[in-house]
Amino acid sequence: MKLLQRICLFAAIPVILALCVCRTPLRFGAQADALFGTVADTYEAGEETVEVSRTSLPQGSSVLLLRGWTLGGEDRCVMGSFQTAHRTLRSRAIWSTEIADDTLSVRWFDGQIWHDEPIRTGKYHSNTAFFLTGRDFSALCYTSQVWAFRENGSRQLADNWLGWIEADQTKNGWRLTFCTPRMKGSSTADFTFLTVADSSGIDWTRDGIPALWSNYRNAGDGRWCFDGYYTPSPETYIPTGNRVFFRNAASYMIRSFLYQAGSTRTARDLSIAMLDTMISEQSDDGCWPTLSGSTWLESEYGIGAGFFDTRFNTEFAGLLLLAEYRFPSDIYRDSLRRYCGFFKDFAENYHSETGLGGWFIPDYWHEGMSSVSHTSLNHQLAEILFLYRASDALADDSLSALADRMLLAVDETGEDWVLPDGNLHYQVSQDGEYGNTDYPYLTYDDLFKLQKYLSDRFSRTDPVLDLLMQHKRAWMDANGITAYMK
Repeated sequence: MKLLQRICLFAAIPVILALCVCRTPLRFGAQADALFGTVADTYEAGEETVEVSRTSLPQGSSVLLLRGWTLGGEDRCVMGSFQTAHRTLRSRAIWSTEIADDTLSVRWFDGQIWHDEPIRTGKYHSNTAFFLTGRDFSALCYTSQVWAFRENGSRQLADNWLGWIEADQTKNGWRLTFCTPRMKGSSTADFTFLTVADSSGIDWTRDGIPALWSNYRNAGDGRWCFDGYYTPSPETYIPTGNRVFFRNAASYMIRSFLYQAGSTRTARDLSIAMLDTMISEQSDDGCWPTLSGSTWLESEYGIGAGFFDTRFNTEFAGLLLLAEYRFPSDIYRDSLRRYCGFFKDFAENYHSETGLGGWFIPDYWHEGMSSVSHTSLNHQLAEILFLYRASDALADDSLSALADRMLLAVDETGEDWVLPDGNLHYQVSQDGEYGNTDYPYLTYDDLFKLQKYLSDRFSRTDPVLDLLMQHKRAWMDANGITAYMK
């Protein structure tokens, strides 16, 4: 019997070892020095010098893409994408960094409250974001998230999608390792790691800061990935479905960080790195295409995948204007000029003209489209406001002249936008037919912001904008809608 037990024990050893190996992440030697050894680009953003590094590290049928930013010679941001063509049979440790500080504490949000405690050896998982604080150091860790690549530049969050961070104590401090679970083929695991040479990269003692950053954990409907900002695909997009996301040029997460950039160093650094990422995705034409297809745009106008959406592009171009105000840079101005040049050509070629020479600019464009799309009031208003602001920032009078022509189109057609119940039509077609129901309050906010700009910049208001605001406000008040700008 003892001999049989020994034989069974020896036979089980390979199985036990195999289980241990499978549960231990495969080590991969990518560290910060593999990225920051060389500098690809350098530019100024305000008073900061920004050095950009890039590298690609092949690993058999997989590859780790890394992009890094050194800001002011002290702060560093790393974005990584571990991409695999074939499924991986085990978890992977894809990137690590050494921190020369033995006093680190780690903070995370569990959905209700924040936890803050000294760092310990072991795994940090079940969370999309961790925040570290040391003597003269702080960091933001966006844990790796696994996505399956889908058609038209979209991606789908995997079933087993959340990675983790392993902390190991070293002689001088700590080693942090970013790990990813097993992945299916044609997948990516994306992470972000930002270090700030200041223990108050985020000042957690300020009122409202913990509540504010509970929204910036890369966990909601808007998620930052290696190549930009992704949001859930609408039902009419191709592809769509459960946990399918498309790359959205509007990049609303960057806006949030830009608003904090003056007071929160982590937000400033993130906004610079994210803006740089989005600028690198600008097309040769000068716009940021929506890579997805759209069933209704295809059926209505023959507009295929990779179309130009004026609202998304105007939103991001507005972020470039805000960045230029916060920390002026040649790369923001150059990107703005390229986009404005594209938009002027687009407006010249595809506008519809009103009786006195006003221009309505269509909402969408694709080089293979069969007909020109409608113009929605909210798109037109947002574009007018952007063009006025861009004209000021770039000292380009041609942009304000285009804005004048677009505002004239709204002024000429003012009452035509009003429905019998006081609400507004959503759009006007190329042949002048109005239709569809407006958003609850978005267009009112666009009217409000444009009117405020005209008042502040030119010391005048537009009576037609006032008229449309009055109708829309009365309709909102009658229908219990209170979220509009006041």
